[in-house]
Amino acid sequence: MRTNYSDVEIMVVFSGSPFDASIVKEILVDHGIKAFTRNELMGTIAPWHVSGGGIDPVEVEILKKDQVQALQLIEAYKSSKGG
Repeated sequence: MRTNYSDVEIMVVFSGSPFDASIVKEILVDHGIKAFTRNELMGTIAPWHVSGGGIDPVEVEILKKDQVQALQLIEAYKSSKGG
């Protein structure tokens, strides 16, 4: 029996400030998408250690199978804040 690992592939769908990443994560979770943040603490304390120049240090990760829905929700969030 062959196992399909595509359901457990993780991907980054958003990179931003600690504040924006936290909001994006909560939006995704509120819509039933398992979301995780990476570099949240270091992105706040020393962002230049986790990203070049300290730009967009916190990443939001999801399961690849939720990519389409997550990207739609993120795009709606970005357009609602004018960016």
